[in-house]
Amino acid sequence: MTSDEMSHAVQQFFLEADALQWKKNLDYHPDRIAFLEILRTAFECNITVEQDLWSKIRKQYIALHSYVIHGHTESEPPRQRMIDISVYMAMLAFWDRHKWRIVTDALFFMMAEQCQCSPPHKDKYGTCYVCQFATWLRIYADTLTT
Repeated sequence: MTSDEMSHAVQQFFLEADALQWKKNLDYHPDRIAFLEILRTAFECNITVEQDLWSKIRKQYIALHSYVIHGHTESEPPRQRMIDISVYMAMLAFWDRHKWRIVTDALFFMMAEQCQCSPPHKDKYGTCYVCQFATWLRIYADTLTT
């Protein structure tokens, strides 16, 4: 096999990863706002976006480790795990480069959402999920600029 053949195979792998990320785009971003679901998870679980993405990468990595070291495959084929990891790594790279804009765009989206600060939606402090999440996004955005 030549290095050109290998490069074409690598290119095909990345084309498959690209096709997957487009296919799963609505799963990852149902409101068409980049990273909104990941930001919600970070808010609800008191973790960073990086930690959320790392947990997704690590899940796939553990399955690959089992395959590479022990020859065991899990529910998905190893190639699918590799593709998933590459998509999450690309998302992490995108986050790393655009995090302030991602957070501020999510904040503007949440500020346009209907506040639900009336029973039964509000918590014991009188705020609803929309207001709590928007406040968290505001604070998070401020930490990204300093």
